[in-house]
Amino acid sequence: MISFWKKTFWIFLLIPYFANGQEIIFSASSGFYSNDFELEISSPSNSQIRYTLDGNDPTAQSAIFTTPILVEERNSTPNSISEIPTNPSTTFSEYVWKAPLVTIPKMRIIKAALFNNNIRISKVFCEEYFIGEPLNEIGMPIISIISDSAGLFGYEEGIYVPGKDYDNDPDIWQPGNYFNKGDDWEKVAGLSFYENKNIAFRQNISMRIHGGGSRVMPCKSIRLAAKNSLGNEYMEYPFFEDRSWEKYKRILLRNSGQDFNRSLFADVLIQSLLKNQNVDYQASRQVVVFINGSYWGIHNLREKYDKYYFKNYHEGDLEAIDYMEIAMQFIAKEGSTEDYELMNESLLSLNLTTPENYDIISQQIDIESFINHHISKVYGGGNDWAGNNERAWRTHEAGSKWRWLANDYDDTFMELDKDSYLHASRTDWVGWPNPEWSTRLFRTLMTNKSFAVRYKNQLKFHLENTYSPANVQLKIDSLANIYRQEMPRHIDRWNYPNSMTEWENTIEDFKYFAAERPALIWQSFLTHFPNIYENSLELKMSPNPASDFIFLDLPKSWDGNVLLQVFQVDGKKVYEQHISNKKQNEIPLINFQNGIYLLVISDEKQKETHKLVIAK
Repeated sequence: MISFWKKTFWIFLLIPYFANGQEIIFSASSGFYSNDFELEISSPSNSQIRYTLDGNDPTAQSAIFTTPILVEERNSTPNSISEIPTNPSTTFSEYVWKAPLVTIPKMRIIKAALFNNNIRISKVFCEEYFIGEPLNEIGMPIISIISDSAGLFGYEEGIYVPGKDYDNDPDIWQPGNYFNKGDDWEKVAGLSFYENKNIAFRQNISMRIHGGGSRVMPCKSIRLAAKNSLGNEYMEYPFFEDRSWEKYKRILLRNSGQDFNRSLFADVLIQSLLKNQNVDYQASRQVVVFINGSYWGIHNLREKYDKYYFKNYHEGDLEAIDYMEIAMQFIAKEGSTEDYELMNESLLSLNLTTPENYDIISQQIDIESFINHHISKVYGGGNDWAGNNERAWRTHEAGSKWRWLANDYDDTFMELDKDSYLHASRTDWVGWPNPEWSTRLFRTLMTNKSFAVRYKNQLKFHLENTYSPANVQLKIDSLANIYRQEMPRHIDRWNYPNSMTEWENTIEDFKYFAAERPALIWQSFLTHFPNIYENSLELKMSPNPASDFIFLDLPKSWDGNVLLQVFQVDGKKVYEQHISNKKQNEIPLINFQNGIYLLVISDEKQKETHKLVIAK
């Protein structure tokens, strides 16, 4: 059933409001102001100007503009929509909604439109004003979302509240209005994006609640989407500094899931470490969100995995891909999961100890992508995988292989002693989170000596580099510094975490995890896979550190056409040469400067990365 508000929206879309002179001019543009001021609203038209101050569109009953409006600081005014419970009291205590203990920051929204004979004859014009402290103290980019309050918080159709769906069948996790999906639970909203306190981007979008179980959190994740019917096919703005793409169909405002009451950046942290690892990841940016003028706290602005994402970064036909989610079943987000399921089923009878059978699987999955993604899950020590929160994709082009996507590391950095190799190898489980079919690929691949050696070498490299204590602790500090200034206001809004002291303690817990986790993982790996790999099968490099040259010894498992590439830590390639699978390949270093380099050695079947230190 189409909601009243959606019907109303489409009716107004049909109004011919672009006639000459149907404009409204505000004497002050959206932005940040130190003090109250008086606002004039005018129009070349002789029609009535009606306006609202509550974020709703003007109607024939709205106030008529006749005299200047005093736009004043609202931060000390009583809370309104922030006092609406966004989950029920039966929610698990660590996530139950709590009312703000203070008056939260608020900005002023003024909407205006032209009317003749009580009929709206123009589009709705909107400006937003952030006045006084603490609004002027906010250092993060700001996203303002303005939508009909009933569509967000109304009992019948509000997407942000438990509402009637909960009262009809109360439960700890489900249901609730926010668990509903589909077009009928999509709302129209105005989106504004502020960079350095200047309006940088504004357009109408659609919004839905996003996620799985995280929808029950007091603060929800939100999906924002551009639509032709709302005036724009894309959101054309460079939201992410480390991405060259400037056109997005959909973006997310993530609440951090199970990490909402801890750091707010566990998933951002792990995904940021996966760059340049043949694992797709979601770019991120930390923003402060306002909903209908009320401060809504810190959210992680993220890319959304969908066919448009793959178009952005991998090109090709939008429809010619298979993209699947593993959520206790194989779910086709695009295309089909049939081939992947058949491959997984074949592992019940396929003996991968033989090279021929291993080749059958390695022609279907990208081994490097699988290993790097799997190690990231092992490192994080999370529990909500491998039967859940897994995603992979491929194109329909001949020879395309399944590759993995980084997804949902919210429950990481919790269990330092988590035996993730036991978790990843279980065969006795039938339900969430790791039934036998979900661990089958890793278990069977590890029976192949070539794969096992490659996995071991990649694990060693990542534990010494990607997930080294120094590297991860540096990233933790870098992220914490982005959040730290804004966290007190976020805590005032949601009462999660309980205090700044608790948040700072979480940061120290993360750093302790980073210091101790690599050694525990290595020992766990050796315990579960003891002494089954011959050293003669491992690539050797010496000396390291080096000055004038290095020797590379390749095992016989490598073919005779091996490519050696050398990269600086910033990703710039500085050397490339084909080498043989003989002993003592001598690589001269005379033209290299002192520093740390990454050596990438690959043939048609395998690829390894090693760190080289040059100290002359």
